[in-house]
Amino acid sequence: MNESSTEKRSSCRLTPLENQTLRHIFKTILTSGEAPTVKELGKVLKASDEEIIRVLDSLEDVDMLLRKRGTQQIVSIYPFSLVPTRHQIILDDGKKLFAMCAVDAAGMPNMFDENAKVVSRCDWCKSEITLDIRDGEVVARSHPDIQIWNVEKPGEGPDAEACCPVISFFCSAGHFGKWTDKNSDLAMRGRGEPLKQAYPHIRKRWRRYGEAIGVR
Repeated sequence: MNESSTEKRSSCRLTPLENQTLRHIFKTILTSGEAPTVKELGKVLKASDEEIIRVLDSLEDVDMLLRKRGTQQIVSIYPFSLVPTRHQIILDDGKKLFAMCAVDAAGMPNMFDENAKVVSRCDWCKSEITLDIRDGEVVARSHPDIQIWNVEKPGEGPDAEACCPVISFFCSAGHFGKWTDKNSDLAMRGRGEPLKQAYPHIRKRWRRYGEAIGVR
């Protein structure tokens, strides 16, 4: 998720039921690794299926979540993907989750005030990249010069489909440069920078997002 998208979601004015729904979905994912169904949400929140579906419609309209087309199955809710991606998050209790993109992976621990290990891959050489995030700080990393590329000009459609698939980590500035040379048109839509430079801004934005929703 890019910077403007995070800020947009943080500033959304949600109804009490929308906020409760978001919080319960996040809580369920963090504990079980799966999103709740409409009936499960309705039972916990004491709302009808129709009310819950209207809430999910509203949250999807503001790009906070995405459902499988033609169903009520939640397939992503920022920062989580409910289908596997190349950005894995491993919590202290061993639970393994997936992030939508590289920025979401780095930001998620700060959104929920969790310690986590991020396991991803360099988008050029496909070598494994790991980050150990504890108490909001990157305390260990697999490569000293990890780069992160983020979209600044999203395409049409939901972020989950328009930009998240291309927001990536690179194991070095050299490999990021090679990727840029080969993907010049795509590279012009965003910006790459060292993780150590980008991370303080990611941490701040995701903390604000978690506070706005009430999950931090």
